[in-house]
Amino acid sequence: MSLLITGLIRNTEVLGVRPSSTLFVRIANDDMVSSFVQIRGFYLTGTTNTEYVFDVVTLAPGGVSNNSYYAQFDAFEFKFITSSDAVEISAWGRDDSGALSVVYQVHPVELNLFGSMEGVAGADGSTISSAVKRIYIANSRSNNVSIIDAESKVPIGTVKVGSRPFGVGVNPITNRVYVTNQGSDNVSVIDGFSNVVIATIKVGLSPESVDVDPKTNKIYITNAISNNISVINGSTNTVIATLTKEVANE
Repeated sequence: MSLLITGLIRNTEVLGVRPSSTLFVRIANDDMVSSFVQIRGFYLTGTTNTEYVFDVVTLAPGGVSNNSYYAQFDAFEFKFITSSDAVEISAWGRDDSGALSVVYQVHPVELNLFGSMEGVAGADGSTISSAVKRIYIANSRSNNVSIIDAESKVPIGTVKVGSRPFGVGVNPITNRVYVTNQGSDNVSVIDGFSNVVIATIKVGLSPESVDVDPKTNKIYITNAISNNISVINGSTNTVIATLTKEVANE
């Protein structure tokens, strides 16, 4: 699984015309098995990042998918989560006439606030449970989590969580899945064996990323608006500490 991003793309009007009217995305699956790609698009207004695209593309071995997305914003960004490292993604802008206007770089990144730890949450909005070989994807618009069989790439079902789920993390030892809900300021805890929400934990304002330490069974939730980190005890499903980001990174 990989996370790739365009980074923030400036698309300011020049003489009333933006460099890009649409973003064209080409996805190629070079793997020997079927793969899927989760596509998320965000536009920036001031300091507010708003999601306006959520798409999942499934590709057969050797398959190619061409996709176009509205891009009439001053600034926007796209993130891609792939089920296979053999998936290639290219992105470029097109002007009002449909002609190629600019080529955008798509960079691989790794999101991990606390460094390298076994079992730490995967990329933004998605993670894999090695215990049952399942992929969990947060769907912010439908307020649920999609569950996909990691080997067959076949959807298993969905689990209803809180408002605007964003980050997903899993503890491979306990097989508990943790989902941050930005809209309801809490974390949904899913039993990975039964796929049922077993607890809802109140945290800070607008929780985003999830980092799981399976050895201590502690879960670290980054809260964007309150600018702090909630520490959850995975055994009791309670918040045991609230840290500033400066303390957490020391």
